[in-house]
Amino acid sequence: MTVDRITTGVVVRDAGGTPFSPEYSDVYHSAASGPGQAAHVFLAGNDLPARWAGRRRFTVLETGFGLGVNFLTTVEAWRRDPRRPPRLHYIGIEQHPVARADLVAMTECLAGAADLARAWPIPVAGLHRREFAGGGVVLTLAYADIERALERIAVAADAVYLDGFAPSRNPAMWSRGTMLALARCCAPDATFATYTAARAVRDALDEAGFDVALRPGYAGKRDMLSGRRRRASTPARDEPPPAQDPDGERHAIVVGAGVAGASAAWRLAVRGWRSTIVEAADRPARGASAILAGTFHPLIARDDSRLARLTRAGFLAALECWRDLGERGHPVAFDACGVLQLARRPEDDDGWAATIASLRLPEAYAVAVDPAGAYERCGVAVGRAGVWFAGSGWARAPSLAQAQIAAGRALGAVTLATGRRVAALRAADGAWTAIDNAGGAIARAPVVVLANAGDLTRLAPLGAPLRSVRGQASYLEVDAGCAPRAVIVGNGYVLPPVDGRVVAGASYDLESNDHGLDDASHAGNLARAAALLPGADITASARIVGGGVGFRAVAPDRMPIVGSLPAGWTPSARGPAVLSRRGLHAIGGFASRGLVWSAIAAETLASAIDGEPAPLEADLAGAIDPGRFLRRALRRGVVPEPAAFDHRPR
Repeated sequence: MTVDRITTGVVVRDAGGTPFSPEYSDVYHSAASGPGQAAHVFLAGNDLPARWAGRRRFTVLETGFGLGVNFLTTVEAWRRDPRRPPRLHYIGIEQHPVARADLVAMTECLAGAADLARAWPIPVAGLHRREFAGGGVVLTLAYADIERALERIAVAADAVYLDGFAPSRNPAMWSRGTMLALARCCAPDATFATYTAARAVRDALDEAGFDVALRPGYAGKRDMLSGRRRRASTPARDEPPPAQDPDGERHAIVVGAGVAGASAAWRLAVRGWRSTIVEAADRPARGASAILAGTFHPLIARDDSRLARLTRAGFLAALECWRDLGERGHPVAFDACGVLQLARRPEDDDGWAATIASLRLPEAYAVAVDPAGAYERCGVAVGRAGVWFAGSGWARAPSLAQAQIAAGRALGAVTLATGRRVAALRAADGAWTAIDNAGGAIARAPVVVLANAGDLTRLAPLGAPLRSVRGQASYLEVDAGCAPRAVIVGNGYVLPPVDGRVVAGASYDLESNDHGLDDASHAGNLARAAALLPGADITASARIVGGGVGFRAVAPDRMPIVGSLPAGWTPSARGPAVLSRRGLHAIGGFASRGLVWSAIAAETLASAIDGEPAPLEADLAGAIDPGRFLRRALRRGVVPEPAAFDHRPR
C-alpha cells in the first residue's frame, strides 16, 4: 500500500504582494483579489447561492484548498443568505497544507480567517473534520494527493471548485484520470467551475461526463470554465448512503450508555436527531468505561497501516470533540500531559526514529526521544528510547459519557432510561421497538444503534463472535518522586497521579466474567509497572489502594464495529452483495481504545444515518463496517444459512 507523506506548503508574497508558491511557481489566487475571484469564478460559476436555496444540505468539493480563501468566501455568502441550507459541507483536498502562521499572515483580513486558523489541523495524512457556525458549516480537509483523495473520499458533491495551481504548473491536478475520479464523487446534477480555460482541461472534463461552457473570466482574464455533470454519465462511486428517514421521525434508540452510546447520541443530536439511550445499569459508563482513568494516544506503523490511520483519525477527532464539549459548557476530565510509548521489546527501540522520519510526521504529533529525552519529559528514568506523543495523555471515560449526554440534553435531544435492559428488538411498520425483560415496550423509533459492547450479538447477528476480555487496573499510592508526570505505555501502562492515585494496568483476561478485584491481576500490573519504570523501584514504593474492572468487547480482527448491521446477502453480477438491515446499526468493539475511537466512530455512524459525507476514507470505513465478516466469508465460499442473520434474539 502506498503511504501518504504530507509536507507543509511554502507560501511567500510575490513582488505585487500576492501569496505565491515557490514550489509550483504560481500564485494562490488572482492578484486582483482572492475573495473577488472566489465570488466571480467559484460561487457565480456554480450558480451559488441560488442553487443551495431551500436545500436541507449542500456539499462543495474543492481541489486545492490552499489558503482557504474560497472556503471563507463561501461561508460568508452562506451566512448572509436567508435561504441557506441548515448544513453546508465543504470538502477541501490539499497535499501541501500551509503552516498555521502563514495561514494567519496571508488571510488575516478575511472574515472567519481567525476561526479557520484556530481550527487548522496539524499536517498529517487523512481526513480532518471541523465545524463552524454552531455546526452549520462542516469543513472536511483531505490531506493527500489528489489521486488518493478522490479515490478514498465518500461524497456526492453538489458543486465543485477546480482550483489547483495552473495546469502547466501542476498537471496531475487536471489530468484525464483526475477528472474521471472527480465525476465519480459528484451528485447527478453537480456543477463545476474553474478559473482556467485550457483546452486540455476542457477535453478532460467533457470525457469525464461534464457539459462544459466558456464564461467571461475574472479581472481581465478572458475566459473561465463552468458546467454541469451530464446525467447517465460516469456512475457515482462511494457516495454517502441515503439518509435514514430524511423527512420522517428523526429519532433513534441507543442501547448502552458507555462512551460508544453517549458518543453516538451526541453526534446525532448535533444533526437534529432525538435519541433515547437505554442503559441496563443504574447510571452511564458502568462497563469498560468504569476504570478511574485510561490513556489516549495514537500509534505509528512503518507501513502506516489501517489500524494506525484509524487510530490517528480517532485521536485527532477525540481532541476536537472534547474541545467542542468544553466550549459548550460540558467539560471532559482529561489531561494532555503527553504519552511516552516504549516498544514491547527493547530490541525494537531504534525503529521509532526511522518510522517517524519515513512518514514525515511533525513534532507536534510524534517525536522520537532517547533515554535522556524520555527522562526529561516523564520525570522518571525508563532507560530506553521511545516515541513521545505531545498532545496525548489520560482521560476519564465516565466524564466523557456524562458530558456528551449532558450536551445532548441541553439541546433537548437526549433522554436517558437507566435500569432498563433491552431483551429484544421488534421490527414492524418501518420502526423498531425495544422490549424489556417483562415484555413491555421501552421505546419505538425508526433507527436503533446497538452500543452494548459484548452483548451486541445477543440482539443482532454479526456473522462473527465478539470476545469479552476482562481488564483489571490497579490504583496505587506511590512515594514522592516515583510517579511519572506523563503517561508511559508499552507492555502495560502507568499514569501520573489522578486524584492522588497512580493507575497501572491492565490485565487481559480471556473468558473471565469476574467483576471483583483479584490479587493475581494486581501482581501482574505491578510487574508491568516495574518493567516500565525501572528507575523508580515501583514494586517497593507502591501501595495498592484499590482498582477497577472493565470488560472490553474485541472483534476477531481487533478493529471496531461501526455501521449498518448485515441482513444477509444477494447475488449480483460481481458476486454476492451484503445487504444492510434498514435502521439497525452498531457502534462498538473498541477493545482498549474506546477513548481514542469513540468520537470518530460516532461521527462516522451519524454521518451515515443522516446521509452526509463520511469523515473517514472509504477503505477505513470498509475496515470497520459490520458487514465485513460476512463479505470475507462469502469470498472464501462460505455461505451462512439465512437464519444466521435473523435479528430475533437467539
